[in-house]
Amino acid sequence: MRCKFLHLSDVHLGYQQYNLKERFNDFGRAFEHISGRAIEEEVDFVLLVGDLFHKRTIDPLTLTQAVTMLQQLKEHGIPVLAVEGNHDRAHYRDVGSWIDFLTGQGYLIALRPSFENGRAVLAEWDESSGAYLDLRPRSDPRGVVRVYGVPYYGAATKHVIPMLEDALAQSDHNGVDYAILMLHAGLDDVLPRYFGTVPQTALTSLRDYVHYLALGHIHKPYERDGWIFNPGSPETCTIDEADWPERGYYLVEVNTMAEPVHRARLVQNPRRPFVRARINVDRTSSLELLYKLVTIEVEEELKRQPSSDREPVIEVVLEGLWPFAGERVDTERIRTEIEQQLKPLIVRVTNRTVTNGFFEPGEEHLPRAELLHRVLQEFFRQDERYAPHAVEWAQLAIEIEHMVLEETSPQSIVEHLQRQVEEMGIDFPVS
Repeated sequence: MRCKFLHLSDVHLGYQQYNLKERFNDFGRAFEHISGRAIEEEVDFVLLVGDLFHKRTIDPLTLTQAVTMLQQLKEHGIPVLAVEGNHDRAHYRDVGSWIDFLTGQGYLIALRPSFENGRAVLAEWDESSGAYLDLRPRSDPRGVVRVYGVPYYGAATKHVIPMLEDALAQSDHNGVDYAILMLHAGLDDVLPRYFGTVPQTALTSLRDYVHYLALGHIHKPYERDGWIFNPGSPETCTIDEADWPERGYYLVEVNTMAEPVHRARLVQNPRRPFVRARINVDRTSSLELLYKLVTIEVEEELKRQPSSDREPVIEVVLEGLWPFAGERVDTERIRTEIEQQLKPLIVRVTNRTVTNGFFEPGEEHLPRAELLHRVLQEFFRQDERYAPHAVEWAQLAIEIEHMVLEETSPQSIVEHLQRQVEEMGIDFPVS
C-alpha cells in the first residue's frame, strides 16, 4: 500500500503577536503556504495535531482564515483529520469548541476517544464523532490507513496512555495496512519543565499498534526511533523558537512493501525572520561601548539569517553581571538606534542581567527557565511549611503559571494542584 500525507501542528491562527497586525497576518500566511503545499503535493490527507487556533475565543477574521484554507483542501478532495490542542479547547462553560464547529461544517474530522468506567473506548468515526477513521488513499484505494486521534489531556495524559494501549490491544486491525496515532502531547526530555508531557518510555508499548505517532504541542521539532515525529510550530510564537529554524511540517511517503515503511521529510515553511542578539554586559567597560556592541551584534546576527522580503523581529537580550550601574543603561536608545539603522518590524530589549550576589558564580548564564526554578526553590525554602518539598513546590508553581497562560479553567487548576499535593504525600489544605 502506498500513500502520502502531510503532518503539521501548532498553527496558532489569530495570534496578533506584539499587538501587530502584520504578525496576525504572518500566522495566516504560514497556514496558507502549507495548505498550498498539501495541494501541490497531492497528498491523500492532512494531519492537524492540535492548536489550529491561538485562543479558545476567536474573531471572525481568524475564522475566515481557517475556513478559506480548509475549504481549498476540501475542494481538492484532501480530508483534514484533527485533534484539539490546549489552545483549541472550549471554555469549561461552553458546549463545544471552534474545532467542533469546523467539524460540524464538514471542514475537519476531529477525532477523540470516549471513556466509560475508567476505560478508553475507540469508536469508529460516524460522520459526527469517533476516535478513529479508516481511509482508502486516492493514490492506492486498495489499501487502508487507520488514523486514531487523542486530544490534549495535560497532566492526565500519563493516565490516558495505558487506557489507550488496552483499547488498542482489543481493537480489530484486520485489513488495516498502516496505522497512525495523533496525540497532542510532548516528550518530557525535549524542553525542561514543559507542561503536558510524558516520558518516551510511556509511549513505547503503543508501537505494537501504531506505525507513525504524530505529535504536537511542543514547538521544537524532533523525531524518535523512526516512528515518533513532531514538526514544531510553522510560525514563531516566542523568541526562543528562533533557535529552531528547521520547524515546519512533515511530508510523509508510505510504502508498506518497503523498509522502512515510511519516509518523513521535515520541510521548513517561509516565515518572518526573528533575530536574537545576546549581549554579555561584562564584556563592556562603558555605556558607549555597550551601545556600539549591541548594533554590531545585531547586524552580525542578521547576516546569518536566510534572505527574506519581510522585516525582521529583533530582540536584544542583555545578560551577565554589570561592571557598572546597570540602571543607567538607556534601553530606549538601544531600541531607537536599531530601528533607525535596520528598519525592523519591531525591536524588543530584554534585560536578564544580574546586579547582585544572589547567584553563585556562573549561574547567571543559565537558561531563564532554570534560573526561575532556582529562584522559586529559594522562595519556598524560606517557609518552613514548604521547605521539605521546595523543589516540588517550585515545579508546581511553574506548571500552574503555564496553565493560567493557557486559559485552563480554575476548576482544572485546583484539581491539578490537589493531585500534585497528594503525590507529595503531605497534608496541606487546598481551597
